[in-house]
Amino acid sequence: MIHLVRGARLEQIRQARRIHGGFWNMWGAALGVRLSRLPIPSRRLRERIYRLVYGQKYRGLNETELDRPLADFRSLNELFTRGVRPECRPIDSDENQWLCPCDSTVQDVGQLLEQTLLTVKGIEYSLESLLPGEDVRPFHNGNFAIFFLSPADCHRVFAPAAGEIYQVRHVPGRRLLVHPPYQRAEYPVFTLNERVIVRMRTPHGECAVVLVAGWGVGHITHPFSIPLQRSSRKVTGCELSPPLSVSSGDWIATFELGSTVLLITEPQAGLKPVISRDTSVHYGEPAFHFQGLDGVDQ
Repeated sequence: MIHLVRGARLEQIRQARRIHGGFWNMWGAALGVRLSRLPIPSRRLRERIYRLVYGQKYRGLNETELDRPLADFRSLNELFTRGVRPECRPIDSDENQWLCPCDSTVQDVGQLLEQTLLTVKGIEYSLESLLPGEDVRPFHNGNFAIFFLSPADCHRVFAPAAGEIYQVRHVPGRRLLVHPPYQRAEYPVFTLNERVIVRMRTPHGECAVVLVAGWGVGHITHPFSIPLQRSSRKVTGCELSPPLSVSSGDWIATFELGSTVLLITEPQAGLKPVISRDTSVHYGEPAFHFQGLDGVDQ
């Protein structure tokens, strides 16, 4: 069932107008998103545009991390969806942990209250509303972390553990701003917005990686082929048969522009967060770690 709230579409427009500083700036930004897929013919022009966008409009890029030279990105969308050189994101090899799935800022981290996720902003989300049509029983009293991707972050999402992807679902919805200052209890963005739910089985149990689209995010894609038919009116999904085996830190999805990722895991004794709110993290770094009953790392 899709979660609906009266007035959400109008609130989406209000938020976009506020963050862009007016109605015409909002439409200019929307046009820029559409034009972002067009190739820029000149390498010199590309660099000028990219440095105008990053460093003035958005936080500057660390060009030493890019997977190829700045001028090699033919469009803004290619730059948005860029990769990072592997040596700049070493994947922690300790198997007794869940990893951060993306470059981001940690918005929240904690434990579910039975089947309710409560954010630091006081907004409650039920598992049924976050994961419509899913079997959510494995996640009761589990753990969660919320990762906010800014437009300057790498927009790729990575496996938080080794295991297998067995299901992918698409939930249609709005494009409310996912920026933390704009989140309001009357418009619960993580259940109103379009999202893709990736279900995995791992040695630690099941997890759900929820990719929540935000303002301007028109596509959530995958680096592998899946038979997923998306609809603007109903939840759709597909089972992967056989399941897709992945290693920790493997690339599993991509946002176009920034957004938010939720990691939801089964409850596990001794599982402790090693990240905290409002800190910057990179994919491949530990998010949760298992400790023994004596408090010693397993």
